[in-house]
Order: sequence, then C-alpha cells, then structure tokens
Amino acid sequence: MTRKEIERAWKPLRDKGIGAKLTPEEHKLKSELNCREMINSCLIYGEMSAFYTRYGVQYRVELGERRVSELVYEQEQDFKKAVVNRNVHTDSEGCSYNSIVWADELEPGQDDIQTDDLDDRDLL
Repeated sequence: MTRKEIERAWKPLRDKGIGAKLTPEEHKLKSELNCREMINSCLIYGEMSAFYTRYGVQYRVELGERRVSELVYEQEQDFKKAVVNRNVHTDSEGCSYNSIVWADELEPGQDDIQTDDLDDRDLL
C-alpha cells in the first residue's frame, strides 16, 4: 500500500473519533495499518533488520507471523516502485531524514528520476 492507500484505509477509523469503540475487524485493520507504516519506515532507511528485531515484535504478536510476512512482502513490492530521496532534512541534533515518493504520487515524466535503489539483501 502506498501512502495514499494507507490514508484512505485510515479514514473510516479516524472518522469514528478518538476513543471510539472499535470492532475486532477495525482493531485488526488499525494494527495492520500501523504495521505497514512501521515497515515503510524501516524500508526507507534500509533497516528491515530493525523491524525483525524490535519494531515488529508487537505486530507479530497481534497479527501473527504469517500475516506480518504478507504485509512485509506487499510493502516491499510497492516500495520497489517508489523513489527515495535521501538526506532531505537534518534536524538540530544532526539527524538526517529521508522522504519517499510513491508510484501513485509521481508526476508525469517523474518516473525516470534517479533513485537510490536498495538491492534485495537490504530488504531482508
């Protein structure tokens, strides 16, 4: 899922309001969307190993190993079509940040932008 797709999926949950009672299906959706966002954060910085060691633990417990593996695969497929812009901002502590432009956000003719592609071993 791209950022736009994730935002569309979040909308019904956000429309319910903070503190609203969620159905079991909505809880699962919320966990899956949070998981996808964490996967994307790890992908953009080339740190999928961090997802498997610390950031993804709660999702493996909540959603199960199989579902998390499916989500990782789906996010990796969309990520391969995205453009990562590295070092777009440095904060006051010297931390550098990356940004991502998903395939469905590219302007016409922008698909030929040079990307800082990760090879498959960076995604594991």
